Amino acid sequence: MAEDSNSPERTGEGTQKDYQKEVRDVRLLNVSIKGYDKKTGTGFTKEEYYAFRIITITAVGEGEVSEMEAMRAALDDKRTRYEVWRRYTEFELLKHFLGTVYRYIIVPPLPEKAIKGSSGLLSKLTFAGEDTEFLLRRQQGLEIFLVRLSRHPVLNKSYWFHDFLHNPTWKEAVTQTGFSTKAESFMQSLTLQISKNKADESILQDMKRFSSELEETFKSLVEIRSKMIETLNSIYKVHGNYGRVYSEWAGIENTLATPLQIASGVMDSYSESIENYMDEECLRYFLPLREYIAYCESLRAVVHNHAVLQHTWDKAEQNRNARSEAKEAIEREGQAGGGATPSSKFSMKALSTRLKGGDTSHEGRLAKAVQDLHDAEEAVGVARRELEAFTEKARVDYERFCVQRTADFRSLLVNYVQLQMHVHRKGITTWEKMKQGFEIL
Repeated sequence: MAEDSNSPERTGEGTQKDYQKEVRDVRLLNVSIKGYDKKTGTGFTKEEYYAFRIITITAVGEGEVSEMEAMRAALDDKRTRYEVWRRYTEFELLKHFLGTVYRYIIVPPLPEKAIKGSSGLLSKLTFAGEDTEFLLRRQQGLEIFLVRLSRHPVLNKSYWFHDFLHNPTWKEAVTQTGFSTKAESFMQSLTLQISKNKADESILQDMKRFSSELEETFKSLVEIRSKMIETLNSIYKVHGNYGRVYSEWAGIENTLATPLQIASGVMDSYSESIENYMDEECLRYFLPLREYIAYCESLRAVVHNHAVLQHTWDKAEQNRNARSEAKEAIEREGQAGGGATPSSKFSMKALSTRLKGGDTSHEGRLAKAVQDLHDAEEAVGVARRELEAFTEKARVDYERFCVQRTADFRSLLVNYVQLQMHVHRKGITTWEKMKQGFEIL
């Protein structure tokens, strides 16, 4: 597939500027996943894997795209359509890359990688038998992930995200940037003993509080849902038993045969509808809620990244204070005067300085101390500006996330209420039909 003429030029360097390179003259009109297929790798082991077919429609222009504009552009000859196949590990690489480059952004989560069976244990997808239901849910989750990225005000302009959507060799290109080394270096700093923030940012505290409360709430909802499912299964099973009894009764009763057969049919139909109900509830309520549980990881990542920058600032200030004390000590030595000068006293540090050709005189040591203090103060300024910039960008993105969260939760609750109303109406209709059957007599 030929690349779009509007695509940015590829760069092989791994600078921060290249990592955050933007595409400003291309708009993503639609991103969707249209199915999956089993494929075989080209390596020695001939590994089998599932790949997902991504369809992307773009147009020239800037700014956000409304639904009406997207519909009109879909009929426009000037649109550009891309098709590419991606496996799950490539989606993971994209998320890892975006999380490394845009550390202040709450990156959307991916759907779960493993299958959760009836025993509650997780197992990897195997090829002994295709789990169609799991693959369809993964396809839906991956599409939601891409749609979230395409609607994000910053990530939807990322060159590497656009490249992911149409370039078959994206994986090789993004790996060559060396971003993984940058990520490993940063992750090593997370293992440091991070001191408590001097001034806890309220927005970051809100992130921590929301993620903790959501996880606790989700655990409670899982327990409640488990009890509700058990109760519902019992209720629907009772209806199925009624249907069987009415069917057997109709076989031995002449006068009531017709209403009993009607009652048996509606009871059996209602009993069998439990599977459809559970699927609808999972699709419209439980899976969207699980997505926000996965968001907790992204929220904690932003908080951790802020803590690392705060730790860097603290260390820079400690180094500046140490340099300032060293400079003051040298100044006091000079003011003492009189006896032996510091340069005439033996010390391993002075010996090392002489061997390196350094100036061990009082003036030379003082000049070096002044320069070291100046460098340390500059490092403090750099660390402080990075922390302030990170905090401001994180605040803006979290406010965007809160708007998205409110809209999604409102939609989630509306869908759940509508589903419950539909189910209860069906239950009422079931008993009304049975009543009508007996009223024939």
